Amino acid sequence: MTSYTLNHAYAAALPVGKLIHFVNQYKDRLLAEHLSPLDITPAQIKVLMMIEVEKKHSPAEISKALSIDCGSMTRMIERLVKKQLIVKLPNPNDKRGVLVTLTPQGIEVLDQCLDVIAKQVGPALTGNLSSNEVEILLDLLKRMLPEEGYTV
Repeated sequence: MTSYTLNHAYAAALPVGKLIHFVNQYKDRLLAEHLSPLDITPAQIKVLMMIEVEKKHSPAEISKALSIDCGSMTRMIERLVKKQLIVKLPNPNDKRGVLVTLTPQGIEVLDQCLDVIAKQVGPALTGNLSSNEVEILLDLLKRMLPEEGYTV
């Protein structure tokens, strides 16, 4: 059996990554719990937000932004179309491609979800932190990211 000794740089980075992973899992559990009465999953709300808030309308853009493979994105789009939350339109710049946009029902569901996130999920996620600590955490997390490519 091989024994591994991590150098200090690796050992210091592991707890940060692990904690970020655990917080992300906890956030997704909270989203699932609080959004289930609206019949929407955390993955689905992320797609709706990409379309409406981030203004990404091609499935390829959305899958890249969310780090989801194209096959999974295609299935997600079909589920959201079936729920009548989005519609697919021909892409005028690519005859083989489509663009997606929210339906009025999709906008209503997104608004309801954002309200639940603001009033229930956010406070549950940061409930043990003071408002000052939340601001410090946000600042630290932003500083961990490269400047380009990430908007908050």
